[in-house]
Amino acid sequence: MPVTQPSPLYRLLEAQIEGSLLDFVASRRATASWREIATELTEATDTAVSPEALRLWFADRLEVTVEVKVA
Repeated sequence: MPVTQPSPLYRLLEAQIEGSLLDFVASRRATASWREIATELTEATDTAVSPEALRLWFADRLEVTVEVKVA
């Protein structure tokens, strides 16, 4: 079931950062856990967000790709 409007918490967090919340999370997800991202976001916005909330919002919207180059 697709969500048509972000929750009030999502909108509050996004209003307190530069850029979109999706970009914030996507730029960190390849190297950081949901807990680490939630901690950084909470510190940056002074608004508590749980790792589980981030996972529910973004787990199916992000794809992490790893590329290994052999010399």
